[in-house]
Amino acid sequence: MPTFPRSQSVALAPQHRWRPVVALAAVLVLLVVATVSATAVRFARLAGNIDTVDLVREDVAAAGGGGVNLLVVGSDARDEDPRMGDRADSMVLVHLSEDRSRIDAVQIPRDTVLDLPACTEDLGYAFSGYYGMINGALGAGPGCLVSAVEALSGVRLDHFLELRFEGFSRVVDALDGLPVDLPEAMVDPKAELDLPAGEQVLDGQQALAWARTRDSFPDGSDIGRMGNQQTVMYTIVDRVKERKLVTHPGRAYSFADAVTSSVRADADLSELRTLARLGAGLARVPRENISIATMPWQPDLHDPNRVVPSAAAEELFVALARDEPAPSPVEPDPVTGASGAVS
Repeated sequence: MPTFPRSQSVALAPQHRWRPVVALAAVLVLLVVATVSATAVRFARLAGNIDTVDLVREDVAAAGGGGVNLLVVGSDARDEDPRMGDRADSMVLVHLSEDRSRIDAVQIPRDTVLDLPACTEDLGYAFSGYYGMINGALGAGPGCLVSAVEALSGVRLDHFLELRFEGFSRVVDALDGLPVDLPEAMVDPKAELDLPAGEQVLDGQQALAWARTRDSFPDGSDIGRMGNQQTVMYTIVDRVKERKLVTHPGRAYSFADAVTSSVRADADLSELRTLARLGAGLARVPRENISIATMPWQPDLHDPNRVVPSAAAEELFVALARDEPAPSPVEPDPVTGASGAVS
């Protein structure tokens, strides 16, 4: 059973750096397994589970130099009204190289601010651009968030994949919970988190609260929480392996059913065979060629509680846009925002 410290640093140990991306790959590979084992009726059901969105987006200055660029979002959308007040709680830009030999991913802080581009949201209403936090763009529709991330990074995005909060809970419950060993109690009323110290198995709602907590960390910041979210992701990967889902098609189908019932994706990616091809491509990448970094940042001049990309972030995004290997991994200091190479 994994043991986790109460305070997680943004700079994770190098051996864990690959795991959030592998979590995505694991989900897609499970979809492949389920597809192979499913009857035609089951296949149609999985495909029908996925909410489809049309990416009505603005033509921003973004480049695609080959490969596949995917925006993976965890959102606070609710099942009873999946559009009302949506916010992107976590965002990862995933780049799969054209030769399928490399995955580079960048986790974008939700507190990042920029000039959000004006766009037309899904129902045809105009969204006026303004200077604000990037996570708010999702409230105007996935296309508006995609436009904002493209404006921030200069990287042309091919696909959009969103996992809603209730969906995250269902995924964890489909895994029969997440076993953890907490050295200290974790309490955060805002996130509805109240966990005792010691060994325990978190259900879906508890795991969601664990992933969302900010006040459980000394600085109460989104930057600190991102390290914790990465911990949650690799705990899910460990649980998938422990439950042997990949080698048990029946279990894989049940898990895939929970996953597909919890996501919305662009029209192309919502085709299960497209998901399967992408999952197969991600799964082929050697572990040593997978990297993920928190976007290097610096405090916003107008608000020290918000962040903007640093020069190192621009260098990283240029590499992704050109389908070139990412520069030496860098992680920002959680207090100053200064970036340095990970040893």
